[in-house]
Amino acid sequence: MNPRFEKRSPRRIVRPGARGEASEERADKHPCEHYPHCIGCPFIDVPYPEQLTRKREIVARALSRYPSLASIEAPPVDAARHRLGYRTRVKLVVRATSGDVATGLYVPGTHRVMDISSCAVHPRPVNQVVRYLKRKCLELKITPYDERVDSGDLRYIDLRYSFARGEVSVTLVTRHREFPQGGPLARALMRKFSSVNGVIQNINEQRGNVIWGDSYRVLAGRDTLLEKVGTLTLAFPAGVFSQANPATARNLYDRVAEMAALTARDTALDLYCGVGPIALTLALRAHLVYGIDDSSLAVNAAKQNARRNGIGNCRFLHGDIAETITAASRSLERIGCAVLNPPRKGIQPAAFAALISLQPPRIVYVSCDPATLARDLDQLVHQRYEVRQLRCFDMFPQTDQVETVVLLEK
Repeated sequence: MNPRFEKRSPRRIVRPGARGEASEERADKHPCEHYPHCIGCPFIDVPYPEQLTRKREIVARALSRYPSLASIEAPPVDAARHRLGYRTRVKLVVRATSGDVATGLYVPGTHRVMDISSCAVHPRPVNQVVRYLKRKCLELKITPYDERVDSGDLRYIDLRYSFARGEVSVTLVTRHREFPQGGPLARALMRKFSSVNGVIQNINEQRGNVIWGDSYRVLAGRDTLLEKVGTLTLAFPAGVFSQANPATARNLYDRVAEMAALTARDTALDLYCGVGPIALTLALRAHLVYGIDDSSLAVNAAKQNARRNGIGNCRFLHGDIAETITAASRSLERIGCAVLNPPRKGIQPAAFAALISLQPPRIVYVSCDPATLARDLDQLVHQRYEVRQLRCFDMFPQTDQVETVVLLEK
């Protein structure tokens, strides 16, 4: 049992921080100052072994809804190495409150923002930057955006943390391109924190609560952050997808490579490849790997990551997943294994049809949503694929989220 849930005589426990640094707290003190009001970590008051059991049950329930999958047993969930201070990607809504600035999460079904300026699952340097940034917003008279009346400017802050380098990258999402306080705010952050390696502005001029716009500019420092995942050094520009828990991500990618079972003669396909972590992991064993993603920013970063790691047997293609598969079908005729790592909504119907047209003998499906995973697995089983292995990983301790990897074979 995680010692912070012990109710006997108080003792000291260690919480992970920057570069493996730790702070001490008493074991009878709850790890989250926002408990029980915060919605971000619904399992934070549940003993960790029970969290893993509940996540296993979530996967089992999703599979049981489909007769074709009902006989598949959900395995125990692989535990995370760190249960607090692990989250390397933090996206927070910014909202004005009475005389203050709130940074946090929308309360479901409302426009109200719950402030979580200091969070137990965020690395300590990220919490420090957020608290300072809020104060500077007040000093510089930066007005938070309110999508209800389309007023104000600062919509979201996105922070990415590198455990390998102890650095923080800060992205400020604004309603307008003109952001005169952006330069002074960026310089203040860089002066205050040696860990802040860059401050970037993302411009989203649309109304509503969609997070990202299409335009970026660097306000200070660099526009990318480097992180180590296993033997790979990966650069992440602002706005691209990354797994929030690099230690668990490494275990997941290693399992993907084992399931793919590639040899030096095999060619593999990585759909929704992002900045390339899976493709580059597969390339260490394969003859050739094709990665496809609909984000040009991610594909450009993937190409740079291949060069950074001295890997020359990856080909990264930008475009709609289905259209790109169709256009490259001749090159993809002899795919030995296809890996899918789609967004939470799962694989799109057109992309599914294009994948099936290739008839890969093995498919490895990585999913962050058991419901859409089960839906897509049911479709694959009806295309005469059989589920051979299933593994679950705790990418997000303290939450009800679970990451799953499935091997299917013809």
